[in-house]
Amino acid sequence: MDKINLPFGEFVKQRREALGKTIRAFAAEVKMSPAYLCDIENGNRRAPERYLENFANALGITKTEELNSFYDLAGVSKNGQHSDINGYIETLPSARMALRTAKDHNFTDEDWLELIKYIKSKKQG
Repeated sequence: MDKINLPFGEFVKQRREALGKTIRAFAAEVKMSPAYLCDIENGNRRAPERYLENFANALGITKTEELNSFYDLAGVSKNGQHSDINGYIETLPSARMALRTAKDHNFTDEDWLELIKYIKSKKQG
């Protein structure tokens, strides 16, 4: 699941259907009402933060890259409110400083990928 070009609800619906799960069964699995799930799938409600982990588990999204894409898609549906990272950024002033510095220096996607490689190498070493 590289970059997803679907609205959150449509992605959930397609993935749910591909897994052969009915809307009622899936709703029970993620612990919400079928009507609420239907509203999400139809784009009438935003990605529900308190259910995102349940959604990821029920949709079989387990790899880090897939989870990141899933949370990004949920964040887009909520106008940039990425529940998996906003709290982290809020608690670390240096994280905000790093993002602003990168912005001020016009970091490209390639620059960020290099930084990610660097960060991963530091954690492994």
